[in-house]
Amino acid sequence: MVGNGQPVLFLPAGGFTGEAGRSLAEKLRGDFEVHLLDLPGFGRSEGIEQIVDAKQMADWVNDYVVTHRLGSVPVIGHSLGGAVALAFATHYPEQVKRLVLLDQGHKAFPRVPLKEYGIFGLLVPFLSGLSRLLGPRGVERIERKMVSDEPPQPISDERFQTFCTKTGLPERNEIRRALDAPAKLGQGGLNLLFGFYHLDVPKLTRSLQVPTLLVYGDFVGLDDKEARLTKSAIMDVQQHELPITYIRMTGGHFVHWNPAFPIEQARQFLLTEKASGL
Repeated sequence: MVGNGQPVLFLPAGGFTGEAGRSLAEKLRGDFEVHLLDLPGFGRSEGIEQIVDAKQMADWVNDYVVTHRLGSVPVIGHSLGGAVALAFATHYPEQVKRLVLLDQGHKAFPRVPLKEYGIFGLLVPFLSGLSRLLGPRGVERIERKMVSDEPPQPISDERFQTFCTKTGLPERNEIRRALDAPAKLGQGGLNLLFGFYHLDVPKLTRSLQVPTLLVYGDFVGLDDKEARLTKSAIMDVQQHELPITYIRMTGGHFVHWNPAFPIEQARQFLLTEKASGL
């Protein structure tokens, strides 16, 4: 936990620990107590030992909230963590005061997620289907082949520079620290990944009832195809009358690591009892 004040949950992207949100937490610490959570089956968090859908994701977050007696809380989520936060907000709207989605909620997850998972993305459709066919025991067998006791190796300078170039980010120490200490895949982690793969994220977004701030990267100048998909997806979501405030950022997926991240707008959104314009 970082800071003092009203509790806030931060849920990171897949493959990252809650520490990926530390820079945000440090900037919010004067007003909020930020809980930097690891996702189920990654890092320090126990996995969900069953086929995962949106309700199981929501239940996992709600169990944390209830266990720690936090009451209704603001939630911040990036990427996969944003999908989990979105599931929580749609299934337990009374438990979510405010929702901040970091480049999540407007686009469907790719059917072959090469950009997201690298070469493993080619296997995701097959392994996901196999997990549905074989159930939890089948997933356990897959995990045994993937889970390693070897500690993660620090990222090389070349890979770090490549990551920053592809994502449009400056080479900052906070990014390097997060890449040097990725979230270790544990038992039940694949259940979450496969559940996310099957999640209809735009449908969940269209059912939102809680005030939401969606900060998204436009990918302009980074990836022309992704920029077109993003523009189209945002236009589709905006056709619905939803309690969402949109902030477009020049750049890519890791909006919270962008030096131009609108931290004061996010702070005021989280502090405001009723966000203006919603």
